[in-house]
Amino acid sequence: MNYMNFFSHEQFSPRLIIFTEGYSMVHRFTIGCIIGDEKIMIIDAGLGMTDNFRSYIESVVGNEKPFILACTHLHPDHAGSAIQFEDRYVSHLDQNDPRLPNFAFNDEQRMSDLEDFALESKLVIEYCKKHGLRNNRCEFKDIRDGDIFDLGGVKIEAIGVPGHSPGSMAFLNREEKYCFTGDAINTDTHLKKLDREGFRRYKKTMENFIERVGDDEVTIYPAHLPLPMTMEVPKNLVRICQELIDDKVDRDPPGETIFRPRRQNRAIRMHFYNNTCIVYNRDLLRGHPTQLSPELDFYSHEKWSDRIYTVTVNPSMVNRITFMVIVGDEKILCIDSGHGVDHKLPDCIRCMTGIYDRPILLACTHVGIDHAGGAIQFDEWYVHPADWPSIDRSLPFDKRLEDVQPFAIYNEEFYEYTKENLCEMPPKETLREMPDGTVFDLGGIEVIAMHTPGHTPGHTAFYIPSAKIAFTGDAMNVDTHLKGLNRQGMWDYADMLEAFMKKIPEDTVLFSSHLNRPNKMRVPRNIAAACREIAAGQTWGDPPGEAIQKHISAFNNPDIKMHYHGNCCVVYNSALLDK
Repeated sequence: MNYMNFFSHEQFSPRLIIFTEGYSMVHRFTIGCIIGDEKIMIIDAGLGMTDNFRSYIESVVGNEKPFILACTHLHPDHAGSAIQFEDRYVSHLDQNDPRLPNFAFNDEQRMSDLEDFALESKLVIEYCKKHGLRNNRCEFKDIRDGDIFDLGGVKIEAIGVPGHSPGSMAFLNREEKYCFTGDAINTDTHLKKLDREGFRRYKKTMENFIERVGDDEVTIYPAHLPLPMTMEVPKNLVRICQELIDDKVDRDPPGETIFRPRRQNRAIRMHFYNNTCIVYNRDLLRGHPTQLSPELDFYSHEKWSDRIYTVTVNPSMVNRITFMVIVGDEKILCIDSGHGVDHKLPDCIRCMTGIYDRPILLACTHVGIDHAGGAIQFDEWYVHPADWPSIDRSLPFDKRLEDVQPFAIYNEEFYEYTKENLCEMPPKETLREMPDGTVFDLGGIEVIAMHTPGHTPGHTAFYIPSAKIAFTGDAMNVDTHLKGLNRQGMWDYADMLEAFMKKIPEDTVLFSSHLNRPNKMRVPRNIAAACREIAAGQTWGDPPGEAIQKHISAFNNPDIKMHYHGNCCVVYNSALLDK
């Protein structure tokens, strides 16, 4: 391809635009753009493996005002395009670190990182070899805790949040109530270099951050998910730190890195609280090498109301699978069951709800390997009849065992665990039909099944009227996979989304299957718009949409592409559009 566009953007307020840089459907970098009356502030500069970062931003906001670049920290995927700005800032604590400047601007390091961020896409790698920026070593001005950037009509406060790096900074807009936190505060926060004393310091850092922000209504924008988060995330990190300090870590699962040179380190673990995770080094935490436990817990959960939970199974820090649990007075409904990595999901549900005497039903958004694989654990499981024909080819034991490995980034310990514990194929005797409009009356709360075909023929979303919450499976995600649709199918999918949005209130909160954060109706609107643009042929520059599974045809298939509208993406097969 002569041109690839790795950037997207979405306006969240008159002064705030969120840009993303994405070399694959999974790994994106979030970049803030704050528009003042006198200056424009850019927060972070991505990986810089293409040369049009600044020109893309200028195409959106113009070039009449001077730019300030402030990097949350000095890592390759945050300072990669820094050379394109004259006024650059990063903490002296990162600049003076003997390792970080060379690490951030080393061309070999950045190319190595790109290969993994791009899921080994040959097309992306070859393109970036030709178009990537050569930063050498940029000079930066210092940022210190408490510094104020006055952009004219808007002020941004720097807050020191060391831990991920010595000089990690967050940037707070008190008036508009949002904060960019880089890699220091996220639902997966990487603190692999901290020992027990380091976690005591990081815990105090998070407590200080919460006190400094002083407002639970502040929205957090981390650096690697194009999804707003709440102040509950730093509060969760405080709780995780305490549990790490108290050594409550024996059953923590492996926290495999995406970077191949650093994989298969069995000391790297994940510790969860409320679906928030810290990735850490257990040997460093304990001060000595530790034995692995045969008992692992891959589940986490979060309570959203008295009756509604999300449960997440976590094969790796990157690829998580989210279920929704709705508690009625008579029955409990679980929506989706993952690959079935073990037989612990019903016990997890009983333990988190504290209810042991009610039947648990399973309803599947679709017969995907990672959605219906654990169905054998339930006495009844419901699927739209249009997906029944795919059961025999999607759910066999060997097929799921093969497919679950890329979700764990091919971690050897995870493979050993799943080979021993993976659920058997679910029996069809317990399968029940779930046509469009099926109502699950659980006692005191109802859940409505809404047919949303496209990702699969029988794909179904679930709406809870009393809570104004919908669980949309794979149908409406910030990366939505529609690789089986032709051009007419794209038009039809956009129409389906429009019809879905008309049936439920605008203020409905959406949850999807692969990002465990609540979302808004902007996501299906963006996906519908992306589908129409694909159908209309507005796809010039769309980059490859590489699959995570090396064993399927979508991996290194040049016809699989990504198309963005806003910061939402549709993954499609260009070869099918005219069939």
